[in-house]
Amino acid sequence: MNIPSVYSYNDFRKYLADWQAALQAQDPALHKSEISRRLGLPRTRSYFTDVLGGKKVTPVFLERFVTVLELSKEDARFFRVLVAFNQAATPEEREIRFDELVSLNRTPKTVLQTMHYQYYKNWWTGALRAILSVDDFGDDWASLAKSIRPEITPGQAKTAIELMEQLGLIEKKDGFWKPSNQAISSGDDIRDELVLQLQMQQFELARLAVMTKYVLPKDISTNTVSISTQSFEQIRRRIAAFRSEVRSIVHKDDRKADRVYNLCLALFPLSQKAAP
Repeated sequence: MNIPSVYSYNDFRKYLADWQAALQAQDPALHKSEISRRLGLPRTRSYFTDVLGGKKVTPVFLERFVTVLELSKEDARFFRVLVAFNQAATPEEREIRFDELVSLNRTPKTVLQTMHYQYYKNWWTGALRAILSVDDFGDDWASLAKSIRPEITPGQAKTAIELMEQLGLIEKKDGFWKPSNQAISSGDDIRDELVLQLQMQQFELARLAVMTKYVLPKDISTNTVSISTQSFEQIRRRIAAFRSEVRSIVHKDDRKADRVYNLCLALFPLSQKAAP
């Protein structure tokens, strides 16, 4: 039976869905309600389906899943951390679990290697890569660290440069580090998790930008509105069009860049949907 490896996933629900599909391909009787029964819920046929749909897995049922999945000791440890990572309630907890996943994932054939995880782990890595296209920096880590806001340490700058060099994302030209043409990429099954990891950090940067004492050119505004679903979709389309326009402006800008900026856009509900 070709059972998927838990180490190939950054979303435990996707792993569970693929695991169940692999079982049912071998035995049609192993449907989702049967999995619920094996989890100790003979009268609740929809529990497994609910988990796949986003229902939180409690510690009790986490251990039941480990038993039903028949995971080895090491695989079970990774699965427990993966569940904690996906269900983390705070950015701080998610960061801790993210580090644990990186350290526990020792499978050499994962879609994204550990160095790629490290690239997305810290917001300043990508920011430094952008800065290298604006100014000339060699191995003066202190100066490079001071070029970024919020300021990072020289050690963090040095580590980020070494990482990007290993990934082939930057190279030295005439004594200065410059971005190469190579782009970093990830598999479809983990891209969402990596993007979320980075987005949380970038929105934290937006918060710091509001509070900063530095005199920076910035345009920050917020709005709380009451709108219909139709208007929500209309605004989403306008945001998508605006993002496309921004990318076009960046692409067509033939003048020398003099600064690196971060653009954050967010539209999300603050209330439950009204009853019909």
